[in-house]
Amino acid sequence: MNRSIHKIIDEQIKRWELGNIQTIPLAQTTNVITISRESGSRGQEVAQKLSDQTGFDLFHHEILEAMIETSKNSKALLETLDERGMNIVDDIVASLVHEHHLWPDDYSKLLLKILNTIGKHGNAIILGRGGNCALKKCNTLRVRIVAPDLLRRKHIQKTRNLSPDDAQKVMISTDANRSAFVKRYFNSDANDPANYDLMLNTGTLSVDKAVQVIQCAIGSV
Repeated sequence: MNRSIHKIIDEQIKRWELGNIQTIPLAQTTNVITISRESGSRGQEVAQKLSDQTGFDLFHHEILEAMIETSKNSKALLETLDERGMNIVDDIVASLVHEHHLWPDDYSKLLLKILNTIGKHGNAIILGRGGNCALKKCNTLRVRIVAPDLLRRKHIQKTRNLSPDDAQKVMISTDANRSAFVKRYFNSDANDPANYDLMLNTGTLSVDKAVQVIQCAIGSV
């Protein structure tokens, strides 16, 4: 595991433990934003800028996957909730499995527990990994970032220094992989608007404007 990612996880655990020591009522302070995005729609930029402006912790793919790996060998992450809180997380996971007719393997069980532990602690932005599906019953704003295909392809082409054809292939394969992930682990359609509370088009909205709209939606502006 990348040492910087390991350090981020350790610091996150310490912040959560401090919150428990201070006996903050988790359920009342939970503020979570999940961001799903089309490839090339600049969703990661939106998530990062939103994190910078709100002070919410950003959990992206690399951090979440590292948390899952860490949890395989250590219970520290999942023990940052008090006993009652952890029971709530287990109940939520069981409800999700039943409601979506899931057949969870070890990976998906840990993913669900990690996402819901983050959700119970709150003040978080979760980028991708089906966060909107896992936390739809929590106090969560579920955002989807989209953009026209041409603009998405051009963004990928520019940021990755690819040819137009290669950028198109990356865009299509990335979207397909993300949709397959959500379908496999949550039995849900990543492209269904009903799975989101707010859909933003960065083809017509700047990253700054998209961030401002989200902040208005959570009442932080």
